Amino acid sequence: MSSLIYSSSPYKWLFGVILVIAGCGTIQPEAPKTANQVVAVKPMPTVASTINIPIRVELKPFIKLADQSFDKEFKGSENPCSGLRYQYKLRRDPIQLSGKGKTVFLGLDVAYGFSGEYCAGCVFDNCINPPIPFSCGWGDESLRKAKIKLKSDVELTANYRIKSTTSFTEFTPVDACRITFAQININDVLMSQIRPELGNFAKMIDAEIGKQDLKPYILPIWKAFQEDIQIPSTGYLRFQPQSLSVSEINMNGSVLNFSVGLTAMPTIQSTPWNKPTVGLPTLSPYKKGNGFEVYTDLKMNYDSLSKQLFDIMKTETYALGKEKIHITSLKLFPAGEKLGVAVGFEGSKKGIFYLLGNPSFDNTKASLALKNVEYDIATRNVLIKTAKWMMDETIRKKLEEQMVFDLTDLMNFTKKSISESLNQTMDGGIKIKGNLRSLDVSGWSLQQDALWVRAKTLGDIQVIMD
Repeated sequence: MSSLIYSSSPYKWLFGVILVIAGCGTIQPEAPKTANQVVAVKPMPTVASTINIPIRVELKPFIKLADQSFDKEFKGSENPCSGLRYQYKLRRDPIQLSGKGKTVFLGLDVAYGFSGEYCAGCVFDNCINPPIPFSCGWGDESLRKAKIKLKSDVELTANYRIKSTTSFTEFTPVDACRITFAQININDVLMSQIRPELGNFAKMIDAEIGKQDLKPYILPIWKAFQEDIQIPSTGYLRFQPQSLSVSEINMNGSVLNFSVGLTAMPTIQSTPWNKPTVGLPTLSPYKKGNGFEVYTDLKMNYDSLSKQLFDIMKTETYALGKEKIHITSLKLFPAGEKLGVAVGFEGSKKGIFYLLGNPSFDNTKASLALKNVEYDIATRNVLIKTAKWMMDETIRKKLEEQMVFDLTDLMNFTKKSISESLNQTMDGGIKIKGNLRSLDVSGWSLQQDALWVRAKTLGDIQVIMD
């Protein structure tokens, strides 16, 4: 569409037209003094957002390594000159693992047996009286069964390690050997021999779990959130992660669950970021995720807005009594803080007039309207002399009522574009699933070629790791 705004540069042709038609009584005021003036775009707001990322770690492989390193059978004996003389053997099954909250529970099913004798008194390595023999689960007897329990208190450290503190908690005979000599319980004696071995076992478990580094679980997420996410017709979203925090752990069976709080400064810009990735930071105190907030500028070209408005107004007649006009052309342009409208018309009078208005957005209706629409001062001065009836409030109000732009398609397209971009597989097999809670206009600026609308987007995002 040819421009209808007169200025010193792109509209010189209009000056020649004015000279030709000036003698025909055509209304041709000067363009507003603010025509094509723009206000600098305000910097894009960046709001810190925390994204919650659940992580699951299966502990069975770690416990299995400890299990493979620990003996399956134990033997021992004590042979004092007097008192209890015995030998024992114990065989264990693989470690059983379960957990709840911050505690890991480890279970061992064991089979054991012992034999020996009791010497009441001894002189020169000889019992004064014949020793009393005993046995349980020995020789032809079946081994007796018992259950051993240990527990590990688990926590996560700032250097992405798992720290556990494992201790022995219980020895429960299933079919106990109830043998007592001189108030000495054989089971208690046996446990005093086994307990140091269980202590060593607990240390091995802690050492094996302590070897495990959580960085391989978290680093792919950290890298993925430093990638550019292209949003068609909008720009490139980059989350710009700033810090990481890890929640307390929560055991469920053999699975260690925790959440990573990734604090980021998500921002959309029109061109690729081309920024290098940064390494993992030290973990910070945990901050629970609350979704993300990101701003973007949507550009609405003046030509397309002008056409939308002209298609509405070209069929209208604006009349006062016998005087009437209809619109033949329409062009939007920036005028400082206001949006200008150059309107070509014909009828009882013909020519051009200029309107200025304040853009106003209605997020519930997804629409843009011009409010406080007024004739520019130069237009007003000309109309007072040549067509004062056009300044009637009835005509002005009708013009203002019709200057409404439907932004539904633009907003829906932007929502769809962002939503689709937030649901994809990124490098490292990281899958992101996002959804938008809202997309609202929070401001605007008038630039040379387009009306820039600043939209605030609130959304949620989930991260899925294979």
